[in-house]
Amino acid sequence: MMRRWPVSWLVLGAALLAPLTLVDIPPLLDYPNHLARAFVLAFGSRDPILAQMYAPHWAIIPNLGIDLVLPPLLYLLPPYVAGRLIIALAIVLPVIGTIAYSRAVFGTRSLWPLASVLVAYNGTLLLGFLNFDAGIGLALLLAAAWIVWREQYPVRILALAIAGAVALFFCHLMSLVFCAILIGGYEAEYVWRRRDAGLVATRAATAMLPLIAPLILYALSPLSPVVDGLEWPTLDNKLRELVLPFANYLLPLDIATAGAVVGYLLLCVVSGRCRVALGSGIALVLVALLFVVSPNAVKGTYLFDTRFVVMLGFLLFGTVLPTAAPRTAAAVFGLLFAVRMIVVGEAWIEQRQDLAELRATIAPVQAGARVFLVLTTPKQAPRYWRDGPMSRILSLGLPLDYHLPALLLIEHSAFWPYLFDDPSQQPVETLPPYRELAQQAGGFVSYRALTEPHPIDLCGYDDVLLLGAGGVRDLDRLDSERLELVSQSDVAALFRIRDTCGTPVAGR
Repeated sequence: MMRRWPVSWLVLGAALLAPLTLVDIPPLLDYPNHLARAFVLAFGSRDPILAQMYAPHWAIIPNLGIDLVLPPLLYLLPPYVAGRLIIALAIVLPVIGTIAYSRAVFGTRSLWPLASVLVAYNGTLLLGFLNFDAGIGLALLLAAAWIVWREQYPVRILALAIAGAVALFFCHLMSLVFCAILIGGYEAEYVWRRRDAGLVATRAATAMLPLIAPLILYALSPLSPVVDGLEWPTLDNKLRELVLPFANYLLPLDIATAGAVVGYLLLCVVSGRCRVALGSGIALVLVALLFVVSPNAVKGTYLFDTRFVVMLGFLLFGTVLPTAAPRTAAAVFGLLFAVRMIVVGEAWIEQRQDLAELRATIAPVQAGARVFLVLTTPKQAPRYWRDGPMSRILSLGLPLDYHLPALLLIEHSAFWPYLFDDPSQQPVETLPPYRELAQQAGGFVSYRALTEPHPIDLCGYDDVLLLGAGGVRDLDRLDSERLELVSQSDVAALFRIRDTCGTPVAGR
């Protein structure tokens, strides 16, 4: 048995990271944007063109994981290699954290927490929420350390927890919340089992000490005063989000995986062949309740409630220890994992063609050009999206390629108006007049905005990039009075803007 563990780790680790060798830019929605921002932080001040567009704007921000780690790596490695190292961390840390947390809670090794590889490629990872996914792993590791060492080394673990809480704050605020829930569950179990009311105050005070510094930092952060309105999901959306821990590219496979995991756990509970520790059980229930009652958007952060359901997905493998039919379960879940990884690998191989076409399409873009972006949505071209590569869309229907035009910045030193630069969430600011151009663009724009009765203002821009060009007919006739088609592919089309607003166009 002892020999099997290193082999299991190596096999699972190799399988988890194998897709990263298949494509230089994995199809994670937000990832190209994060990489572009890190590129600006690393090289923007040295590039005379980018220095006119962007500038660092550091502040106390509870979402800095990528911004602190990736720019230094870019000095040592090519951008797409460094970026994939960060993705690798976001993939493996939650799995390692789940295994460590299970071992701490139950005091024994088990194959079950290794099955958390089934949710390693979850919806939030494919949406590019890398800080959040890495933060889940760090939270689980810190909670595991607290459980193992709290009674044996109280002073040392308190010091570690204080430092770790600050690290979690800067990685992702939700990871700090997650860790607090896990540690709180352990402390509640400890007090309950000893039936000593006098312990409540001292244990609670000790457990809350690590939260003092993060609370002060949050009060000083630009995120604290943000009061954006809450948005609540419909019941239908809430139910769909339950699949998110297992979501990648094929919805039937995702549903089957979720059903197999939940069904197996229910079978073990009903048959009495399952262990659940009180403290971790409290954490499991609390995370589930927070998912149910949380809004979909808060303080400018969207898909807020989905963070809790992904936490719940990993907790299914860390807080429960089933023992029914272990060999059969291992075979079934091993097969499911293999199939899921084959699907991911196939999708990521398909991404190569999209990247090649996009690069060929934007090849004429000049350094310093200002590129407006328009999109073809799944509702506007359902056949295009349905018949296209799996890598373009999450199994729940969310497009995954909207931030690929970040290559304009990384590979062409060109401006496109959607770099993540929210002062409450990112340490980069867009400089005038590019800031005004970004505000002029607003959010993502449908290509139909080019031909509406009151077409969108393109003044100040040099080019228009249409993403999803294969879903639009007669590209050469699209807003032909203002636009000249330069290059096209199934993925995108590039148009040169005619001088229609009375201002000179850059590079002409």
